[in-house]
Amino acid sequence: MPIIEDQIFALDGVALARRKIAAVGPARGTAFLIHGTAQHSLNLAETMRGLAKHGWNVCATDLRGHGHSSGPRAPLGHMEIGAGWEKLVADLILSMKVAFEGVPWEDRLIVAPNIGSPLVLEVLKTWPDLASKIVMIAPPPNQPVIMKLARGISRARAQFNPEDSPDDLTMHQLYSFLGAHLKDRDHLIDVMSSDRAITDALLADPLAWPTPTTGYFYEMFRGIDNAWKRDKTVQLAKGTAFLIMYGSDDPMTASGAFVVPMKKHFAKMGATQVDSLCVEGGRAGMVIDEKRLNISTLISDWCGKTNERNAAISADTSLDMVDVSSDILRRLGHEDLDRTFTPEELVAFCYTHIEDDDRWVEMLYRWTYAMAADTPLSAAQFDSVLKVLMPHMERSYALNKKLMSSAALGAIFQNVIDRFQIGIAVVSANFEVSYANESFFDALVELGNPRPAPDDLNALTRIAQTYCDASFRAACRKGSGEQLLVVDAEAVGFHFRPAALRQAALERGGPAAVLILRPSGHDMDNSNRAELLQLAYGLTRKESLAAVGILDGLSPDAISTLLGVSIHTIRTHLKHIYEKVGVKGQTDLVARLLKGPLGLIARR
Repeated sequence: MPIIEDQIFALDGVALARRKIAAVGPARGTAFLIHGTAQHSLNLAETMRGLAKHGWNVCATDLRGHGHSSGPRAPLGHMEIGAGWEKLVADLILSMKVAFEGVPWEDRLIVAPNIGSPLVLEVLKTWPDLASKIVMIAPPPNQPVIMKLARGISRARAQFNPEDSPDDLTMHQLYSFLGAHLKDRDHLIDVMSSDRAITDALLADPLAWPTPTTGYFYEMFRGIDNAWKRDKTVQLAKGTAFLIMYGSDDPMTASGAFVVPMKKHFAKMGATQVDSLCVEGGRAGMVIDEKRLNISTLISDWCGKTNERNAAISADTSLDMVDVSSDILRRLGHEDLDRTFTPEELVAFCYTHIEDDDRWVEMLYRWTYAMAADTPLSAAQFDSVLKVLMPHMERSYALNKKLMSSAALGAIFQNVIDRFQIGIAVVSANFEVSYANESFFDALVELGNPRPAPDDLNALTRIAQTYCDASFRAACRKGSGEQLLVVDAEAVGFHFRPAALRQAALERGGPAAVLILRPSGHDMDNSNRAELLQLAYGLTRKESLAAVGILDGLSPDAISTLLGVSIHTIRTHLKHIYEKVGVKGQTDLVARLLKGPLGLIARR
């Protein structure tokens, strides 16, 4: 089911990438899908195909600064302060006018996840007969306290960070705040989905999940705040129906706690019907979780019932930010909710964050609690506190990133690097070199390069990026990242992503992978071969020795004798090896290892 791609042009000439897919069978109407923050329309491809199978003609557009609608005139992940939000709204209006041309109002469906929801609210202020059916998925809630917190942080950041500079700190703050309630929170992107395959795919997509700029965050928070301010002179077309979809683990709606205030807001706008639906296992990115959650089927089923009440409407009870904040703080082990902190103690909070991320989450939720209390902290008071604290937040976050990278590199050093006599470099996702051993320098010279100075990482990076061209880098972003480096028809290197770098790789520009270069006239002993397998696939020492035995043609019985353990233990090791390497048996294991770094080193 192909997606047709073309483009339209905004009023200021910015090219917007547009996608279309035709309905399967007789068309029920036209559905317009809006992508979420730090995504683009091709991330919605499975949901688009799902709606097409249910009989909808489907359209979507990458808004400027997102996906394929980015470039010199519309930088990826950026909005200019003071006008960026309005330009996104204008892009959306233009895109929907093209998509809905000739389509009757009653046959129009809008699916708006995350930031798409407030964008639609802005459009409705001037286009009240936009569509008969509007689905909002994990929308940012109309909670004044959250907006006060977000706007305060974005204003402070704008004073300390260039507006067009990627803002790691605000990204960390936002997704730490949103993910505080998740029990399995390991990474920032976990707020999007509990399915690691989905989050890995987003991280591997160079046009998705960028670190937005300070200007992007400033405009996003300004726009969301403004979108929830209702224009009392505008009433929606009679018959307009809303569906609020939220996940059981959805941070945007506090697992349904903020749904009721949103339903009341839509009713005041003149909506004829406002339904809500909780999706079990859903999170903020569930619109791209089609294969697991069947989002298109849930939407299509609701569209067929817009003349009756939805059976899954949430209870008419809701929590406020005092309840939500106090719940999070108690989960973190804090009962002294009304305690006020001195400026010195708040600065200490910043630096404690270096070693304990929960302390930063605690600070954010203490602020929301204070701003929602009976005698709330005003926006002016909050801004004055942030003005003092922001330099300390910036400094502590920079130290945190250095510590994370140092810890990741330390794990690699501890395992193998300094004991190997093969060329090894640690690289970022963009092949920026953060470390290389002496043998890596030797291998570069053998390939005909001048020897860079030992501390000249920029020169190393330029050489590495010369060999690792765009097609090679694209291949490395897929799957496990294992890719053979071929120069002049000869295999000279190998790229892989060891488990030890997984956490650091989530930081933009952080160490993400290992690049090895084939040595000249060097044989590895079994100990070094086992260490390389430990690094490449996350095997234990015993598992890696067992894998080397299989690679050398030994039977499990022979390996158990060699290692002095029972055959039952060897079978357990093999089971774990197959799982970690991603194979189904001994034959597949040998083939996979010979295609990997060991196979490269063994070639002559």
